Amino acid sequence: MCRRNETQERDSGRDRSMMKNPNNATIAVLVVGIPECIIDLHPWIRYRDQLAEEGIHIVVFSGDMKIFESPYDAMMLHVWQDWRNRTRFDPYQVLPVMEHYAMYRAAFPDTIQIVLNHTDMSRRPYATAYWRPGDPVLYRTPAYERNELHPFPSDTIWAYEKVWGSACFASTEPPVYDAGFAGKQNGPRGYRERVAAHTATVGIGLCHETLPYPKPEYIEHMKRCRILVCPRGWGEQSRRHWDAWLSGKPVLTDRECDSVEMIPGQRLTEGIHYLVFDDPEEIPDIVSDWSHPSRRDELKQIAENGRNAARSYKAYESILAFFRKILDMPEDNLKPTSLT
Repeated sequence: MCRRNETQERDSGRDRSMMKNPNNATIAVLVVGIPECIIDLHPWIRYRDQLAEEGIHIVVFSGDMKIFESPYDAMMLHVWQDWRNRTRFDPYQVLPVMEHYAMYRAAFPDTIQIVLNHTDMSRRPYATAYWRPGDPVLYRTPAYERNELHPFPSDTIWAYEKVWGSACFASTEPPVYDAGFAGKQNGPRGYRERVAAHTATVGIGLCHETLPYPKPEYIEHMKRCRILVCPRGWGEQSRRHWDAWLSGKPVLTDRECDSVEMIPGQRLTEGIHYLVFDDPEEIPDIVSDWSHPSRRDELKQIAENGRNAARSYKAYESILAFFRKILDMPEDNLKPTSLT
């Protein structure tokens, strides 16, 4: 089980003498209500040491309101924002943060406020309570159509993704099943259960309250599948997509996932980077069509295109370019991520 970050408190007392140095910058990050195992996957944490070597110092405050006592070059709130998730959203934590934050912005207007929209439910902006016009926005899995993310101006949104996924489903053995999906019950009521039921007619299809298999067994079963079905859950993004792409497996995903920037900087296309269904009942026909021997080469190319797209996301270079841009630091020819 994820645990709270027990090491972050040490950062609170770190010397901040590097502030306002043109070659160094301090970014203070307040973490509230987010487990450590999730925090650690974000690029500014995963590549914290490398960023420090570039003069960008990430100082993390774990639930510590002392963050609001000092000015910084920039500040970012990593606070659970989706009030529909009753497991993680705690108004008794969030509302005090909002109060302190409003007063801080008035007291230290020169601190750049990075608005972090990090929730799984990426189609709707949840960080609007912290946003003011002019703030740069770090947005996980934004919609391709940026006007859906109103009131955030499209030119202020920088797409990012967690640093996750591995080639765990890669296999040199011939597939045993044409398709596979094994997952937990989350997202719209009954949706994943329908995905599992239809996938089961052409392979492995399981959906339970908890993961149907222990993780090693789950990985072995997915290795034996030709196509991996990756439906949305509460949000469009998932580790399953990234594991499948990096493993060189063809991905069959749904239309909701097809409309968001799953891989920062890439405009993924149906039939080129993955396959797409509009309704779970379409899954058997799509799988049967693409599993036919006459389409094997096309399917292999789709899998390769997906893998190349996933590998193209350079999380460290992207977050470094973002920080340098908003802090007006030299970019050394690093450019912001743009859709390709």
